[in-house]
Amino acid sequence: MKFFRAFFSFTLVLLVSQPALASKLSNPEHWRSGIQTNHALVGKIWSRKKQAFVSVEELEADLKTKRYVLLGEKHDNPDHHWLQAQIINKLADTLVKPSLVIEMIRVDQMRRLDAFLAQKSPKAEHMGTALLWEANGWPDWSLYQPIGETILEHNLEVYPGLASRKLNNHLIKKNIFALPEESLKAFKLDVPLEPEAEKSLIEEVRAVHCNKLPERVIRPMANVQRFRDAWMADVMITASLDDNNKQRQVILIAGSGHTRDDRGAPWYLRKRAGDHKGPSDIVSIQFVEANERVKTVQELAWLDPEGEVAADYLWVTPAVKRGNYCDSIPDFGKK
Repeated sequence: MKFFRAFFSFTLVLLVSQPALASKLSNPEHWRSGIQTNHALVGKIWSRKKQAFVSVEELEADLKTKRYVLLGEKHDNPDHHWLQAQIINKLADTLVKPSLVIEMIRVDQMRRLDAFLAQKSPKAEHMGTALLWEANGWPDWSLYQPIGETILEHNLEVYPGLASRKLNNHLIKKNIFALPEESLKAFKLDVPLEPEAEKSLIEEVRAVHCNKLPERVIRPMANVQRFRDAWMADVMITASLDDNNKQRQVILIAGSGHTRDDRGAPWYLRKRAGDHKGPSDIVSIQFVEANERVKTVQELAWLDPEGEVAADYLWVTPAVKRGNYCDSIPDFGKK
C-alpha cells in the first residue's frame, strides 16, 4: 500500500469491478432503480460538445483520452454506482491502471481500510463495514458495492476525497480563511468564483438545508464546500502520478455538485493548470434522473452562468423513490 502527502501532511491510500458496459442500457431490465424506467430519455448520453446524444462506445473512446475523469452521482441511486463501476472497469483494462479518488472516504478512515485490505481475501461486501459507511452518513453500502468489487478486482489505488473529520469540523466552525495563506493560494481558494457561480453555490447550500439555516452561516458553509471541491482537485493531481512519477488517469467518484464545471473540482483543476477554459484532458459526466415532467435532457441538468450544461456529458437513468428529504433536516432557527 502506497502512502502520499496531500495537504497538512496527511498520509493514506487504498485500493477494487464488475462486468463490461451492457450493450443495451436503455432496456429496463438492466436498471436497478424503479422510477421512470420507460422514460424516453433513460439510457441516453448527452454530449455538450456535440450538442447531441452519443453512444456508449463514443463516450468510452473519449474517456480513454482524458487524464481526469469525474463521475457525478446522486448518492442513493444504485444505477449511478453500477454505471460508475462499469466505466471504472473499462478504464482499468489498461497497462497503466487509473487511480480513484472517492468523496465518501476521509483521510482518517484509511487505517481501517488498510486493515481490511490486509486480510487474506477481503470481500467487497464487507468493505462498508470496515469503513463504518452508514455510520458516516452515506446510503447503504450495498449500493456502492459494485465499485468496491471493481477496486478489488483490478487492485486499484484509491485516495480519499475528504479531509479529516477534525479539519472539516474546524473549517465549518472557523471558515476556510482559518487556513494558512499559502494553503489558500495553493488550492486556488484565493481566486473568487464568477458572481453567478458563487450565487448558485450559496443558493444550493440554502436549498440543500431546506431553507432552515440561519443566513449568517450560509456563506461560511458555501466556502467550506469550495474547500471540499478544491481538496478533491488537489488529491486528483497527486493521484495522477504513480510511485515512479509516471502519469496515469484519475477517476473521481463524487456527488454531482462536486463535478460542476463552473465551480466544482473541474474549476480548480483548470485554475491549477493556469487555463481558465481548461485543458482538454478533463472530462465530467453527471448521472441524472429522468423526470416525468421533463422531455429534454437539458432540463435535468445544472446550467452554468452562460446557460450551458455544467458537465461534458449527461447520462440519464431511472429515478429513486424518496420520502420528504426536508423532514430529516433539523430547524436551525434564523438567529
